[in-house]
Amino acid sequence: MPSLFTFPTSADLEEIEQDMLPRLEADRPLSQFFPTENKDADVILWEQMDSYYGLQQARGLNGEFPSVPKTQGRRTPMTPGVYGEFEPIDEAELTTRRKYGTFAEPIDISDLVAPIQTKLLQRRLDRQEWILWQFLVNGQISVAGPNGATVVTGAYNVQKFTATVPWATTATATPSANFRLAKLLGRGYSVDFGAKAYAFMNSQTFNYLALNTNPADLYGRRLQWGATANNLASISALLQGDDLPQIVVYDKVYRTTPTQADGTFGYNLYIPNNTVIIIGERPGGRAIGKYQYTRNANNPGMGPGPYMEVIDTMGGPEGSHRRPPRTIEVYDGHNGGMKLMYGSAIINMAV
Repeated sequence: MPSLFTFPTSADLEEIEQDMLPRLEADRPLSQFFPTENKDADVILWEQMDSYYGLQQARGLNGEFPSVPKTQGRRTPMTPGVYGEFEPIDEAELTTRRKYGTFAEPIDISDLVAPIQTKLLQRRLDRQEWILWQFLVNGQISVAGPNGATVVTGAYNVQKFTATVPWATTATATPSANFRLAKLLGRGYSVDFGAKAYAFMNSQTFNYLALNTNPADLYGRRLQWGATANNLASISALLQGDDLPQIVVYDKVYRTTPTQADGTFGYNLYIPNNTVIIIGERPGGRAIGKYQYTRNANNPGMGPGPYMEVIDTMGGPEGSHRRPPRTIEVYDGHNGGMKLMYGSAIINMAV
């Protein structure tokens, strides 16, 4: 019988890591501001009492006690999106697939399933991160289904600030003054946009900040021995000293489907150029929002949380309903979305 594989005797085949290693949850900074939680509901509602205002009234001796208006409240709905996908391992792959990094060593089924589970998990976490950044950057999301029709929408209000001079105009831009003015947007809210806040931007936007040559703003400031502030550490030190936000340079992307004949990937930044997202500090470090996993009929007991399953069409006992040819299907999905309780704690800066 001829061999299934032929190869030169002098070859040496080795498995190499992916260019872009799987990103799980540890290096996604928004998870600290929007922790995930399970909620056994198909629609999320939360009620929030309006803020108190005014000063106690004077009545004078023997005067009547004047009444104050009742404090009102508002109800905010969040309709969860429904997401999910699967990847099949068909009969041909099960029969002929070799182990990566070898010429003819058969692969174990678990070795086929595990990388698919990792890939689908990353795609779910990438989708969650995309949802969070879209709300912070654009104030809304719109997600199309397989047929191109919009199947998920949502919107939240966040505070906005626009720099008078774009930071790319390095000779006259005023980034330090911009941060000082943005900090004032915390007035009237229980949020601190000072040194406890975080200012997220990508590397291109930070480069404009670091290359500032305006002597009336950042470039006019001096460090020890008269040095200018022109790198992340020195600029952060100046801003922190002025009770302004900590800078976080965030360049993570999600890759798009290859469009070139050579398989070249495109990518999309989570934070676009010329955008700074400031996330303020609530009293006691309280979360400003959450990412909620809601009820999912595919889970045991139709409970909340992500749905993950591996189905083997020939995996049941003899006599059960089995479906040849054998296929293994790896599933991952979730129902859920972002819950933003304090839009006032976010500033979207156009710079």
